[in-house]
Amino acid sequence: MKTRSKSTLNVCNAAVKHLLLFILLLCLTFSLPIGLVACTSVKSTPPDELDTFRPGTAGEYTYFATQKSNTALRIRWPNDWKLLKNEDGYEISDGEVSVGTVMLGSIEENADDMNEVESTTYKGTNLTVNTGIYKRDGKKVAVYRVTYTYTDDAKNDHTISLEIDDAQMDTTAYKWLLKPVVMPIKDYHTPPHISLSAGNGKESVLILGNSFVYDGFSGIGPTLRDLITAGNRSCSVTVKGNGYASVSAYATETGNNYKSYIDNIKAGQYGIVLMCGLYSDADVAALDTILAACRTGNAQLVLFPAHNESAARIEAAKAAYPQLPILNWKGRIDALIDAGLAKEDLCVDDQYSHSNALAGYVGAALVYEALFGEAAPTLPTNAAVITQAAVNAKLNTVSVSPTVLIPDKDIHYLSKN
Repeated sequence: MKTRSKSTLNVCNAAVKHLLLFILLLCLTFSLPIGLVACTSVKSTPPDELDTFRPGTAGEYTYFATQKSNTALRIRWPNDWKLLKNEDGYEISDGEVSVGTVMLGSIEENADDMNEVESTTYKGTNLTVNTGIYKRDGKKVAVYRVTYTYTDDAKNDHTISLEIDDAQMDTTAYKWLLKPVVMPIKDYHTPPHISLSAGNGKESVLILGNSFVYDGFSGIGPTLRDLITAGNRSCSVTVKGNGYASVSAYATETGNNYKSYIDNIKAGQYGIVLMCGLYSDADVAALDTILAACRTGNAQLVLFPAHNESAARIEAAKAAYPQLPILNWKGRIDALIDAGLAKEDLCVDDQYSHSNALAGYVGAALVYEALFGEAAPTLPTNAAVITQAAVNAKLNTVSVSPTVLIPDKDIHYLSKN
């Protein structure tokens, strides 16, 4: 076990606290900037009282997630810290002594009669880290608490907390703990392979959706046909969009614009059905009807969420129907916006932010890649909706790295008892 001599915690005295309070009151009274009071970025140096007794290379990554979440929190810490499961979460041990604990949620401020000495909060776009030093009055026992609050891909908030014994913390471990990364568990950017020869073997794709698949907005149908032609591939593409339509509309409406396509699926007319329209719990439940039609016609049902669909409902559908592959058109568009493209590059400036021709190309290229196991070819010079030059002018300006898939076996799951 690596040890160090305990140094006295640097406790702010009352005079300094009163001075800071006075400065804050002045700022609020006279509308002065208070940027120096609130810290929103990681400190360049850890607390003064910390020693350094670990090399900067002696660290490893550990992954935590809450049950049923699609997102993991990656934390780097010393490679001799190992996890032991307990009823509240995990105990951290170095093999000889207990280093600390990991738990879901926040640690109560006065837990174990500990009082806060100092704390700092660091904020990122979807992650907040709070670090605090706590000490028991009249004793030399002290701990570091680090609380991570982050937002997953389904827009749910999660909190995971660490408590580390003061004697086991040094500057190296402190710096590592303050550089967490939120990472997806499930891969959104590398599509699954969908074989045209599976099921009924029909080389025919049906895209069912609403105005987001219209030729006048995304034009995903004509663009996919252009890519298939350019790649010397064989596959027919049918697109059916009904304004405001959702999965439940296709499952329950009796009008010919809806029922005829369900009947065609049952008749085995299509080999693959790409389903858009997850907006409500009713839509998730209605997938049963669409799936039953696909089973009757021996067609493959694939989830194909458009950009305005509910992330929470997509996750609910994936949980309810884990056997269904997903081609995350929405996820690809969001990834490009996150990488630097403006929303206006991919969305029409209207009430619903309809997907435009570039977003349609992104979806068509995604489907092509899933069907044929290769990147989309260059569009033909007579492309119906968008030229390759127009695509390159935008997509070549950003880089979207493939999402790293965190293996489930590497994740330590936390749950409430």
